[in-house]
Amino acid sequence: MKYIETERLILRNYKESDFDDYWEYASQPNVYPRSGWPAYTEKKKAIEQLKREIERPFQFAILLKNNNKVVGSISLKPTRDGMLEKFNLLFNETKEIGYLLNEKFWGQGIMTEAMKAIIKYGFDDLGLKVITAGYFEPNIASGKVQAKCGLKPFQTTKDSVIWYETGKPAAAIDCEITKEEYDKMKEYKTLKIKVVDSDSEKK
Repeated sequence: MKYIETERLILRNYKESDFDDYWEYASQPNVYPRSGWPAYTEKKKAIEQLKREIERPFQFAILLKNNNKVVGSISLKPTRDGMLEKFNLLFNETKEIGYLLNEKFWGQGIMTEAMKAIIKYGFDDLGLKVITAGYFEPNIASGKVQAKCGLKPFQTTKDSVIWYETGKPAAAIDCEITKEEYDKMKEYKTLKIKVVDSDSEKK
């Protein structure tokens, strides 16, 4: 188990004791649906999902340092079918970022801070060559976060999902950043994070 520390955040593996914070955003009507999944309406199903996320090695809860509140999650997931061939990479050379944030904390730069830390960890510690992420076209804020972190669009899939706010088809936009692009960005050269092998010191 690992944790990653940034200026304001601790990114660590989920724990069962995180459930109340997890339920707060998992049940919000604008959080999971923006990733293409319905919001949770039953605590039993949310508990089952949290248990699955606890078992995933690169699934991190986003914890605020100032109050130890879990406000979201960010993960490095296996890339989807077709991506390895597209980038001509091996399975362990690329991963996809997934993320969620409690809507009470939108607009505070929290996800940008978390994503930059995960990108730095992925390239510097895991030796990845390409990191991808995606968003649905109506989710402009998510697209801005990815752009701030240096990810650039490389493909668009039309009518990928029915967007929950409009009931109309929406496109999915896939973005990527390569190790070469990452190495050229000054903000990553000066970005300081702390990666620790055990989260036993953190709540």
